[in-house]
Amino acid sequence: MKPLALLLALCAAPASAQPPSAADQAALNALADTADAAWNDKDAARMAEAYVADGSLRMAGGTVVEGKDAIRATFVRNFAARQGTMRHITQVDRAEMIAADLAFTEAGVRVEQQQPDGGWKLMRTFRNISVARRDGGAWKLRSVRAFLVPNPN
Repeated sequence: MKPLALLLALCAAPASAQPPSAADQAALNALADTADAAWNDKDAARMAEAYVADGSLRMAGGTVVEGKDAIRATFVRNFAARQGTMRHITQVDRAEMIAADLAFTEAGVRVEQQQPDGGWKLMRTFRNISVARRDGGAWKLRSVRAFLVPNPN
């Protein structure tokens, strides 16, 4: 019976989802900016701090990474393999409050590489579906699922 109750609760959640307050929207946007800055600086520790302790991450169909320590280790490996100067730009397109301390967000992410002339070239585009949780008064990522979008080039 518990699985049925959970399923019914999840199905009912979208009907009760509300837009975030202006303060929560600003905080969710700031969380995205903080994660972008950590990514741009190749700072795996700061990147992992954007997640709650039991956070999870799945990038572009890869395996699910569970827990802040594993997320940090994943970013250490990814940043070590990165070539050139790159930047990560997140645009939060939609946010919905699904509980007082839980938000669902959809975002577009651009990964760009700096070119010799100083300009930026689009390398990858992702759609991120995330759940953020208020943790100790601050918004942090609970679950991120990043889906690669084929580039039109």
